[in-house]
Amino acid sequence: MWMDNEFLQGEMQYVEAQLKKALKTRNKTVQNALVMLQQSGGKRLRPVLTILGGTFGQYDSSAIVPLAASLEIIHMATLIHDDIIDDTKLRRGSETLHSMLGRDVAVYTGDFLFTRAFMLIADIAEVKLMKDISKSMAYICEGEIDQNEQRYSKGTTVKQYLKRISGKTAALFAISLAAGGYKAGCSKKIMNQLGVVGKDIGMAFQIIDDILDFTGSEVNIGKPAFNDVIQGVYTLPIIFALNSKYKAETEEALDKMQQDGGKSLRVVLEKAQVIEKTREIAKRYIEKAKIKTLELPDVVGKEILLEIIDQQTSRKF
Repeated sequence: MWMDNEFLQGEMQYVEAQLKKALKTRNKTVQNALVMLQQSGGKRLRPVLTILGGTFGQYDSSAIVPLAASLEIIHMATLIHDDIIDDTKLRRGSETLHSMLGRDVAVYTGDFLFTRAFMLIADIAEVKLMKDISKSMAYICEGEIDQNEQRYSKGTTVKQYLKRISGKTAALFAISLAAGGYKAGCSKKIMNQLGVVGKDIGMAFQIIDDILDFTGSEVNIGKPAFNDVIQGVYTLPIIFALNSKYKAETEEALDKMQQDGGKSLRVVLEKAQVIEKTREIAKRYIEKAKIKTLELPDVVGKEILLEIIDQQTSRKF
């Protein structure tokens, strides 16, 4: 398994140490919450991608590790703000920050994390990299705004959905991989390839996440099933069902979500066979990511990257 790679494990230990140092604050309440947030773990895919991107050039741990940590902190901040907007009570099986401390403190904590991330970036990044990361953050915000505007909309199209997730999720995957390559002095061609691979991994990752909202166990995914649908976020399985001969049944099932907890929706999605159809879309992005990765130079990060790509369709959380 790629997580057992000795080089990667060593670098990720440095990332965790960097996170611990960067997340310190004088406020004890917020400090305790941030410690819990870090210890809750998560997949840490974004910093892993940054490290792997760096292996395609002249790898320098002293520059790559702070960059990797900063991108994970940005991810943490976006999760806090997402949970506030969605009023999500659980994240990775633990109580969310705003559930523990209230919305106001959670908002300020998310903002605090953004400042910490950019302090780390400022120490090691050139102006171009700062601009690229800022541009990616703008895409993330636009994706979240699109999602908010499309809540409860039964007319959301596949194109709108793909555009939405390319911002809210794939943009950070893309910049994580490309930024590692940039900081390691990779050519523009390699950097662009890394960005494309990162985006495709991010697209597949989010689509699989959206499938798990319907098929995953609450224990594995760390949040209630049907959480997105309850919040009015209609993802690819719902969009496909609404554009099938089961449209009327799907609309009725969506309207009954609060009453039956998603039982009717589960039945209609199975009849419409939309989960497998959605999985096929994810597989297309995985195949694209794999093809582009195979074109990259043979370095330690390449094999690990291929393992990460292959793992996406089979993951359970």
